[in-house]
Parts: sequence; C-alpha cells; structure tokens
Amino acid sequence: MPKKKKLKERQPERSIRPQKAQEAYREQKEREAERKPRQWPKGKILGVICLISLIFVSYGAWQYYIQPHPTGPASNLSLEDINQFHGKVIAIHFMYVGCGGQMISINDHQLKQLKIVCNNYCDNKPVALVTVAAATCPNSDLAKIRANYEITWVLGNDYGDGKMDIFNAYKAYSIKDGTIVLIDKAFNVVHVYSEAITADTLSLEINQLLESD
Repeated sequence: MPKKKKLKERQPERSIRPQKAQEAYREQKEREAERKPRQWPKGKILGVICLISLIFVSYGAWQYYIQPHPTGPASNLSLEDINQFHGKVIAIHFMYVGCGGQMISINDHQLKQLKIVCNNYCDNKPVALVTVAAATCPNSDLAKIRANYEITWVLGNDYGDGKMDIFNAYKAYSIKDGTIVLIDKAFNVVHVYSEAITADTLSLEINQLLESD
C-alpha cells in the first residue's frame, strides 16, 4: 500500500490549486474576449457618422454650384452685330459668366439697372443695349440669365466662336468684368463705367447724347 503523505508534504499542493484555478479562469476569459467582436466607443461611432454626413452634404453642394447645368445654346456676337446699331446711342455691358451661370455681384447690379433703362428707351428711342458675355463653359446658362433678369435687349456669347473679338476690340479701354461702355450716335466711345452705375446716371448721359447732333 502507498504510504500516506505527511501533512507538511500536502500543504504546498493545497496552495498551488487556487493558483491553477485562477490561471485557468484568466485563460478562459482571454479566449472569450478574443472571440467577441471589437466594439467602437460611442463617441467614435458618432464622429464617423458626422463625417459621412458632411461628405454627402459637401458633394451635394459641389454638384449644385460647380457642376454645369444643362441648357440650350446661346447666340454668339461679333463686331458686325454691334455695327448694325450705328446711328443709335449704344450701351455695351461686358461680363464674364462661369458654369451654371455664375457671375460676380457687379453684373447682377448692372443687369438690373440696364433693365430699367431698357424699359424707358428700347422701344421708343434710338438707343440700343448690348450685353457681351464671355461664357467659357459649354453650359454657362445664358438662357437662364436672360429669363431671370427679363433681358429683352441683345445678349450673346463673345467666346462662342473662340475669337473674343468684341472684348479684344475694346481692350484699350481697360475693360473689366461688369464694365459698361457708352457710345454716341457717331460710334465714338464717350464714357467707360468700370464700377457699378445707377439707371438714373446712365439715363442722364443717354439723354445728353440723344440731344446732341
């Protein structure tokens, strides 16, 4: 028969058993943690959602403001078109138009003032208004501009033929975006308005030119 272990020999074994149990429990927890899918903190999840939302909103704004809007073709202009108004007082408005009809604020102002002038002169006086656009985008939406500002005078794209002959012909007058050039009945340039002008000021100048021989 095997001899029974003495009490002193059995005491180390008793102290080892709890340690082994603890190690086994720890190993089991580690295996369970490895099997569980990792979860992101709620704050990080919310941040990702906000970032995705921002991307979609930015893309929508880019689509609306940058991407060209489809529209019909606009008529081109040439010096011959301007020359047909010889014998009239002519106001030529120069403006640059981007994709989707984008233009700077001075042109918004000038077009509104020209509309007032045209209402008073276009049908009953020897006065001609011409808006010369440099619309470099295939879809610059000049048709929409014509409708929005109720333009009844001549509006065309000087860039349509790729020559920019009207802009180049008046280059000596330091034409800027939004400039209005006033021409008398003898086809002489008498005023160049590089800044915003009111309908009253322009009408006063037109009246003086109409009265002169």
